[in-house]
Amino acid sequence: MAKLTSQQRAYIRRRTKVHEPDPSEVAGELNIVPFLDIVVNLIMFLLATSEAVLAIVQIEAQLPQLGGRAGTGATQEPGLNLNVTVTDAGVIVTGSGGKLAPGCQDVSSGRVLTVPKVGNDYDWKGLTECVAKIKTVAKFADEHDVIIGADPMIHYEHVVAAMDAVRGDGKQALFPDVLLSAGVR
Repeated sequence: MAKLTSQQRAYIRRRTKVHEPDPSEVAGELNIVPFLDIVVNLIMFLLATSEAVLAIVQIEAQLPQLGGRAGTGATQEPGLNLNVTVTDAGVIVTGSGGKLAPGCQDVSSGRVLTVPKVGNDYDWKGLTECVAKIKTVAKFADEHDVIIGADPMIHYEHVVAAMDAVRGDGKQALFPDVLLSAGVR
């Protein structure tokens, strides 16, 4: 048998030494403390960055109230009851007299789009001009309420744009009190 040097014997002793396992290794448990440290740091980072990115905006709108107004006994002329409905093809404007035809001058019946789309975009300026024509009628000058509704497939940004369009053009307030309505399907 060959003689071993002292370095070789030390190497063999280190390699053949019986390793005493940690009690957690014997039970088969994982040490998840480092993992939890990383997860907590990631959560704090995500919360800190999302706070700076999010812009929370409140849009002033009201839901319609149930129940009618109490009658005073005298016959009143019905109000305007202006309704603006955003559909995939354009915007429909209705009042207590019926649907408005394109141009917002006459009342029409049937499937009528008051302000049709221009290409693939809604004509919000046309909607503002249309409700401005309604506001100039003497008996509707004191009206402030408008009900906005939309087809369920319409994006929320289009509903908000319709709300902005009926509120005014920046020079004058047209219908500042916006009520939200349910979908039209």
